[in-house]
Amino acid sequence: MPAVRVALVGVLALAAVALTVTVGRLVTLDTTWRTWLIDRRSPPLTAVMTGITTVGSTPVLVAVAIGISVWRLAGHHPREALLVGGTTAGAVVLGPLLKSVVERSRPGDAHLVLVNSWAYPSGHSLTSTAVIGVLTALAFRRPAAGRRRTATVTAGAALVVAVGISRVYLGVHWPTDVLAGWLIGASWLAVCLLMFSTSGPVRRGSPR
Repeated sequence: MPAVRVALVGVLALAAVALTVTVGRLVTLDTTWRTWLIDRRSPPLTAVMTGITTVGSTPVLVAVAIGISVWRLAGHHPREALLVGGTTAGAVVLGPLLKSVVERSRPGDAHLVLVNSWAYPSGHSLTSTAVIGVLTALAFRRPAAGRRRTATVTAGAALVVAVGISRVYLGVHWPTDVLAGWLIGASWLAVCLLMFSTSGPVRRGSPR
């Protein structure tokens, strides 16, 4: 299993690198997909997409991650708290860092929300993939999850996808920005889960 997980990290990372190298050649596809989504705007759908993009924003996800980390610490699960905190912190740092390296401009029109940073990769997509992914993984590990595991994974994946789509719908990203965010976020998540699974449990004192 460790070998499979390492291979998964490698595949995701290579896919992210390949996309970054070729993104300049995908302008036609980017424009086509973005235009298709924007053409389907409506007031009710815009309200839904705005709400989804808010859920996938860094402040909201960081607040959720902090809350979960504190909860796991209080429940004497420091490794899980560290996993959530470390995954979130890394994602929050990776997004702006990669944006400053690639320096891809955002689409120039049809913005429905304010933005003031580079486009690639989508920070919402990257961070939501990492944070929602790690929370989904922890929920999946719980014995009580039982048959709800499939529903948990499906719901987590659907939310991540919805956040990414919302960014294109709202006009502030190219589709490849979002795809890169998903790939990089998944790569970072896979690294964190690999480290978590291969590290030993932290020794705890006897409960008082």
